[in-house]
Amino acid sequence: MDMLRQGDSEGLEHMVVETPAAVRFLQGRLSDPDPEIRNRAAVAHGAAAAAHPEHGRELLRRALWALNDESATNGGPMLPAIGEIGRRAPDLVAPFIGPMTAYLWDDGLRPGILEALCSIASTAPELIDEVRDRLLVFADTNQLGEQASIDRLLAVNREIVDGE
Repeated sequence: MDMLRQGDSEGLEHMVVETPAAVRFLQGRLSDPDPEIRNRAAVAHGAAAAAHPEHGRELLRRALWALNDESATNGGPMLPAIGEIGRRAPDLVAPFIGPMTAYLWDDGLRPGILEALCSIASTAPELIDEVRDRLLVFADTNQLGEQASIDRLLAVNREIVDGE
């Protein structure tokens, strides 16, 4: 917890790479009341997944289960970790993008899903092509933050489609 509070990103990354079991502790920090702690925990999850893909796949499976209404949990706090995993290990997150965006209909999850997609698109914009139609459904939202994310994602997608 000290590394999280102090912002020791390098130390956190080293810890999760060397001791993958530390990720379990960090999962609980994804719901921390402090946004900095949540963000640092998500970044550490990305580092852990890139170093240990089997752990990353397990976290992604758990995150999708948590997004499912039938799971009786709230998967929203896991969305930044999905974005960080996708930013660092795009091939790992690719099979989970479609299922994650199936929850765009949920007003409470949509902002987090869009932010996760933006993180993923920063290193693997081609992965957004698969969900373009789902994004278009929400292209005229009256929520400014969501609109900015959707516009950014569709612009990245157009660059790939148009070959620019």
